[in-house]
Amino acid sequence: MMADPRSSPNSTLDPEGSEDDEDAILSTLDDHAVAFFKQLRRKKQQCNEAIRQLKEQLGECEVKISEEKERLGIDDADSERKALLNEAVQKFNDKPKKGIQLLIQNNFFPDKGTPAEIAQFLLDNNDLAKAAIGEYLGDFAELNLQVLKEFVALHNFTNQTFDQSLRAYLWSFRLPGESQKIDRMMETFAIRFCECNPGIFHHTDGGYVLAFATIMLNTSLHNPSVAHKPSLEEFVSMNRGIDDGHDVPRTLLEELYHSIATSPFKIPDDDDGLSLLFFNPEKEGYLRKEGGAKKTWKARWVVLKDKCLYYFKHQEDESPCGIIPLPGVQARRLELSKGKKGAGGFYFELVGEDDGRGGTRAIKGCKTNSKGMVVPGNHQRYLFRCEDEANLTEWLNVIQAATAQQLFHVFQSKRAALVEQHQHALPPVEGEVEVSV
Repeated sequence: MMADPRSSPNSTLDPEGSEDDEDAILSTLDDHAVAFFKQLRRKKQQCNEAIRQLKEQLGECEVKISEEKERLGIDDADSERKALLNEAVQKFNDKPKKGIQLLIQNNFFPDKGTPAEIAQFLLDNNDLAKAAIGEYLGDFAELNLQVLKEFVALHNFTNQTFDQSLRAYLWSFRLPGESQKIDRMMETFAIRFCECNPGIFHHTDGGYVLAFATIMLNTSLHNPSVAHKPSLEEFVSMNRGIDDGHDVPRTLLEELYHSIATSPFKIPDDDDGLSLLFFNPEKEGYLRKEGGAKKTWKARWVVLKDKCLYYFKHQEDESPCGIIPLPGVQARRLELSKGKKGAGGFYFELVGEDDGRGGTRAIKGCKTNSKGMVVPGNHQRYLFRCEDEANLTEWLNVIQAATAQQLFHVFQSKRAALVEQHQHALPPVEGEVEVSV
């Protein structure tokens, strides 16, 4: 029985070795082992060629990605910064301190996270939960206390009424439940209001007490569980002498009372519907969308936010009637053939990524059916019509910018398809020798 060349102690064949070394070793083997090794050599050559082609295609993909990023003005550093910001926002909304720590540790702030920088971040970022901001500002740590001061300083109450100022302040975060935290936040507010409006109060304590009294008035007048509703005279009476022994001007108290009575404080509620989800979108506006069994065109309010396209029946609707996730989706201009219904307009379509077989994958969207139930969309494409060329160009640019951030995802899919294609395309080796192990 012939020895298996893969286990023979005299066989030192290495598919990675040089061909001169291999030829020298082949001269010492029998015909069966030589045939087996030549088969391995041919396999190796085929694999090397496949690898070379893949590397070449990889280089072409990288060039196309670079060109597309340059065309869309995408900076890798900017993309990384956005990814860090998104992660930090999610962490902040769950555990505020950890979210800020993540930003500081990754040098997000130019000056390493000063109280002023953190305060500006809390005020400007619309994706932060108002309750989480209140929790962070109410913390007793020294950094948080400094951030609270800087946060209030960012509010300009100059020439605003006491009522307007307090409403604006309480809308920028949600008051925590602990009385000690509320106490400090009202004290900080009063100091800032007096700085912006000198002469209204004799002492900041007057503004501090009145802020508390206003919150209590709002609760008493509008909470159904509170039986007694204080009158104007009772409100004026309970605030006598609160301003360092002086009375607050009656006109101020009357204006404050009537304002609260007719328009209660609107407290930010992070769980109030879906409106915050669509706040500050990349783009929004009316488009015509083709849909339905008869493929009719219907006006839809379309919102692009966080790599998803949402469409609503009406602009004022809180819940979308369809959602199109953009990762792996291509947006491209479309010219309808003459004679087709709607030809001559300004169109673009959304199609799935290349499936590696000459087609495209289904887009994993969802929509609400006639019964109000959420069902999978599974569309091969979505077709939209714009009002003019400028609007078409704007939508294409913002959607392509959102999908371009997923170019590496697209490349990976293409690469996987190419690898699979090459595996199936490798020809059998002529004269293969089957060797039993």
